[in-house]
Amino acid sequence: MNIYNQPIELIIEQKVFSGKSKQEGGGVAKRLEAAGIEVDDVLKNAARLPVQLGKPLGKNMGGATTYVRTKVLDAVMNPWDMAHLSAKALGSSLKFVEPDMLTSFVADSNMDVPFKKGMQKGKKADGDSFDPDWQPKRNAVWHLGNDFSQLKAAREAVANLPHTIRIAHLDTGYNKTHKLLPDTAKTNVLQRSFIAGETDNDAHDRYVNGLGRMPGHGTGTLALLAGKSVKLATDDGEFNDFLGGAPFAEVVCLRISPTVILLKTSAFAEALNYATALTQGGTPIHVLSMSMGGAPSRAWTAAVNRAYEAGITMVTAAGNNYNGAPTRHVIYPARYDRVIAACGVTHDLRPYFSSKLGEMAGCFGPERHMNAALAAFTPNTPWAYGNAGGVDFAGAGTSSATPQIAAAAAIYYRKNFEVLNALEPWKRVEAIRYALFKSASKKGKPMGTYRNDFGNGILQAFDALKVGVNSNRAKTPPDETPWFPILNTLFKTRPGVAQAPKMEMFNTELAQLVFYHPELRALINNDERPYERVSQKKWRAFSAAVVEHHASSNTLKNYLIANWHAGKPK
Repeated sequence: MNIYNQPIELIIEQKVFSGKSKQEGGGVAKRLEAAGIEVDDVLKNAARLPVQLGKPLGKNMGGATTYVRTKVLDAVMNPWDMAHLSAKALGSSLKFVEPDMLTSFVADSNMDVPFKKGMQKGKKADGDSFDPDWQPKRNAVWHLGNDFSQLKAAREAVANLPHTIRIAHLDTGYNKTHKLLPDTAKTNVLQRSFIAGETDNDAHDRYVNGLGRMPGHGTGTLALLAGKSVKLATDDGEFNDFLGGAPFAEVVCLRISPTVILLKTSAFAEALNYATALTQGGTPIHVLSMSMGGAPSRAWTAAVNRAYEAGITMVTAAGNNYNGAPTRHVIYPARYDRVIAACGVTHDLRPYFSSKLGEMAGCFGPERHMNAALAAFTPNTPWAYGNAGGVDFAGAGTSSATPQIAAAAAIYYRKNFEVLNALEPWKRVEAIRYALFKSASKKGKPMGTYRNDFGNGILQAFDALKVGVNSNRAKTPPDETPWFPILNTLFKTRPGVAQAPKMEMFNTELAQLVFYHPELRALINNDERPYERVSQKKWRAFSAAVVEHHASSNTLKNYLIANWHAGKPK
């Protein structure tokens, strides 16, 4: 958890909902002020539906959530301490409160520049460069082929079908002028920005440069997802075809960050709630693609569970790392079992891993978190950049893998449109996942176990079309943040049992600490062993380390001291 010297913002979930969010927000502010917490503003819930679609978000769609910005900086007080103070002030009306954090996503900071340092130009290419550290060492559009994702053959198999498939694209937005981006994305009336101060119904990327910013990421991922036909001179000859896996799709761009590097907790939750509300209101989002992620949150968990129940097949990036930092393991929301985690597999069918100092690689594992993972191809994939029509061949990260899997899900839905629509919503998700997982290639070359490195296998989009719709799959249990046993009194409480807000807040903070700080992960088997199998001795060492850690809230430290360091847990 990093400090940004910004006002602490809170996500407050209340038990009572009247539909009068403005009055409720004002009431929350008054109660906080009465408790001595200085409130700067009650922020609007940007997840509301467009006016032309009628109803605002309902009770089950986050309408009881209030966003509050305080006047206290995160450099002055730990945001979780502020959350606990607020919880005490709100008392029995509170369901949960957590800081609206900025979570980090590792991405290649040079991906949107014409010439990345160390890259090389091909002999015949119009594009800019490829990364010589990875195969293929040439400028080529290779990932679509039958030896790789099979996306070209799969999309051609459904090209003449009339069904509209709608994909939500959660990223930094689209470029207004790039010729590769689909018109359905640029003109879609459902598009939204979840960035404070921006026009709600305009999701285009503002391309604001500067320290800590990386514009253009959404343009790159959108082109891989649904890019239009383009002529490119490559080292393999002229490419003249669609660059995107699902160019037939209607894309709804949801701008959730001005920079891929930092993602605000509320932005993803609101965007996903919005997609779910559209679906439940009769404008279905069939597939979701998000090449971002970060630390777990209660708001994310709830939004994912609602989207799954509504029938949205979610594909999100497994994450990236530099020499293991911040983690080599799958990040959230990809780690949730109801989400497909998009991991990377290289041109030579190896795990997307590098031990070279300073080289970005993809996250995967541990094996117990790879149940819903699938691998797709990266790096050195095509990457759209700039304002006109620039394409280079140095696309990288699980950002490139994610839209390939989302496109395959959209293709499968188009092929089996009537049959899937006849199922209960969540069964559609399970049927699509089953087809993608069952058809996945097992020809990869793992470093460890196949499951740990590639999950269910390597994407084979055309082979997935040969798998019939399986309507008999079991429902994936609701996602939740793994429970930390050190919070249990006498270890009588079990995971999945409803907890008091205070305990859930402690648990979420611990999950975020473990995500960001490898020294804490190391004390509990680097997150590779289920928490219930970690020894009490290790939990005691972990508890002591959390108490001493600079990023822990004082409220959590005091709880652990009182319950663990008086001789035994109580």
